[in-house]
Amino acid sequence: MLNGGQHRFRDVIASAIGWWAEAGLDAIVDEQPRDWLAAPAKVTTPAKSPVPAVSATAPAIPDSLDAFHTLLSTGDYAPRPAPPSRRIAPSGTPGAALMIVADMPDADDAAALFTGETGRLFDAMIAAMGLDRARIYIAPFSPARSAGRIAPDEGEALAALMRRHVALAEPRALVVFGDEPARWLFGEDALRARGGLRQFNHDRGTVPAIATFHPRHLRRMPALKASAWADMRLLLGVIGS
Repeated sequence: MLNGGQHRFRDVIASAIGWWAEAGLDAIVDEQPRDWLAAPAKVTTPAKSPVPAVSATAPAIPDSLDAFHTLLSTGDYAPRPAPPSRRIAPSGTPGAALMIVADMPDADDAAALFTGETGRLFDAMIAAMGLDRARIYIAPFSPARSAGRIAPDEGEALAALMRRHVALAEPRALVVFGDEPARWLFGEDALRARGGLRQFNHDRGTVPAIATFHPRHLRRMPALKASAWADMRLLLGVIGS
């Protein structure tokens, strides 16, 4: 209560506000005069800078194996690399009866695919078929180790390269190690229907092929070795003919 209780506090506040309104101070103003009857100024939205189009030009695919190896080592097509980002070249003998495609280099692969413990298991697998590295041709689906799963545009580009690669290498049979190359080379059903011979379509025809477990996967799950060996045996009659 204020003023001896004759006025309530809210009456005092209402009286003060009324006085300021009559004086014309019923709105927030700045220090400069303003024409309150003028039309509001138009707000100009800054123009957006055009976004440049991203070029996704696929590399020209060579018609000779030597030129193809050069493309694999220097071409601007590989997926996002993971450290170490070096590329691993194909190895072995082009034109061999058996061509093996691995998904990508392992982290400890330095100069060739299948080194270290994985390499020892791989050597044992091909030795059981009566072969060695000098009598087969080994190629990576992706020459560089990927930082994650291969993106759709990258997978399509790598699959196109591999179809030409197989055509130039001219094997009598093809082994594909790993889920990623199997998915891009044979389709999604290859991951659900492993086992059995299938025909791989390349740029110059077809070749008998299998998709099976990568040796690194067999090291983690030894129980699958029998299934992988059964897959590999399917090719013995093809490469021995």
